[in-house]
Amino acid sequence: MTATTTDAAPEPGAARVVMVVPNRIEGDSRVQKAAASMAESGWDVHLVGVSVTGEEQHYGQDGYSVHKIPLPKLAPPRTLRRTAAFWAHPLAYATPDKARQRRLRVKIEKTELEARRQERPGIGGRDGLLRPPLVLSRAGRKVQRAWIGRRLAASKARDRFLKREGRLERWDIRWWTALLGDRAWRRLDVGFHRFEIAFRPEILRLEPDLIHVHDAFPLGIAARAADRMRAEGKRVRILYDAHEYVPGHSDGVPLHRQVALTRWERRYMPYADAVVTVSGPLAALLKADHGLAREPAVVLNAPLGAGPARPDPGDIRSDCKLDEDTPLAVYSGWAAPERQIEVMIEAARLVPDLHLAFLISKVRMESAYGKSLVALGEELGVADRLHFRDYVHYADLPRFLSTADMGIHPMRTGSVNHEIALPNKFFEYSHARLPLVVSNVKTMAAEVRRLGNGEVFASGDPASMAEAIRKILADKDAYRRAYADPALLEEYSWEHQARKYTALYEELIGPAPRRGA
Repeated sequence: MTATTTDAAPEPGAARVVMVVPNRIEGDSRVQKAAASMAESGWDVHLVGVSVTGEEQHYGQDGYSVHKIPLPKLAPPRTLRRTAAFWAHPLAYATPDKARQRRLRVKIEKTELEARRQERPGIGGRDGLLRPPLVLSRAGRKVQRAWIGRRLAASKARDRFLKREGRLERWDIRWWTALLGDRAWRRLDVGFHRFEIAFRPEILRLEPDLIHVHDAFPLGIAARAADRMRAEGKRVRILYDAHEYVPGHSDGVPLHRQVALTRWERRYMPYADAVVTVSGPLAALLKADHGLAREPAVVLNAPLGAGPARPDPGDIRSDCKLDEDTPLAVYSGWAAPERQIEVMIEAARLVPDLHLAFLISKVRMESAYGKSLVALGEELGVADRLHFRDYVHYADLPRFLSTADMGIHPMRTGSVNHEIALPNKFFEYSHARLPLVVSNVKTMAAEVRRLGNGEVFASGDPASMAEAIRKILADKDAYRRAYADPALLEEYSWEHQARKYTALYEELIGPAPRRGA
């Protein structure tokens, strides 16, 4: 366990706020900014997240305390598909790790046989009794390889079967929801139990006055912990910060988990004393779906404005070693198929001399999708115009990006969450005063058209994106004029948005300790 003290103390007697987030905290700028802003207002802020080191971590950061807790491993739920997989593939190894170990054993035995064939007589020490003739060893290893190979093939077939979704999942869901209603999450996904086992003791130990829940996963955990504290006589309030529309998950989320999370949110939403979210359309959906008495407040995912002075982070153009006349477009953020980053690379082939800079985490670049982006650049002959960089600190990002010619967000249409989103990138590119190229997702495209700060292209269409890029390169200053009004970027700043958090906190737990200081 590691421990340090916070670099700024809360006001004496300040109410304690525990923020809970179902991730490792790094990379979640909204959560980090929220914790720093509320700590700056004088509340005693503690941020509970996930440790990936296997050990608890406790330290201070930007005036608040961080508590990272490792998640326990739990067996997946016993579903119809898992039961069917066992009977359909009885030779499969019990776990993927066991299959990997047997695959390595085959390699070890193969290497050992090769070494024996190449041994020189009379060299080395004496053999023991267990030294069968080489011909017998080769025959034995051949039988072993055939058997292990057959089991490995069965394991691969079993794994492919487990990744499918269809009738078995629908039967599972209907059965458990009929029996348990909104409590069906207990049988559909063990993730809730993993987080509760990890986070609940820490929440109870910290004895919060307010639990600020980021995302749906910690909502029920906070509600159940609050019930425990209230039973012991402590007054505790819950603020639910809905980052996404849970029923709208459609990219890469297993059906069991989507249904479980939807039921989980619906069951525990009534426990929230107030709700806040990230966009107007999402606020309207939450109010309608859950019958809320009032529409949730909206805190946009805006970047920091001027803020305190920070060391010069450099700039993206210099980092890529490009001169001012070289066209440069940037993408900063998560790398996953639903972001359609490959469309940018395909469009670059259609715009001569255009360079693309990607600020993507090293972890994501090591994923299959990240590696596919590099391979695509090489295949299309534009690899020398692609620049992959790691993240920079969220407070430095607009300044770092400001020397590019435009910012691109190629998000796929169709997903409800995509259609209603005003993501971080929209505001970060705006604070960098970059013209924007965005796909025709409903809310973001409408805002770009309203402001005139960029162009909209048809989602997934490289030619349409290339045309939008050429329009911006032809007259970049025309698009930058949208940022001439300082009131726009002030509204799009985190400092402005955080006032809504402050108002909600004061409503729930009393005045900000440093109000008027």
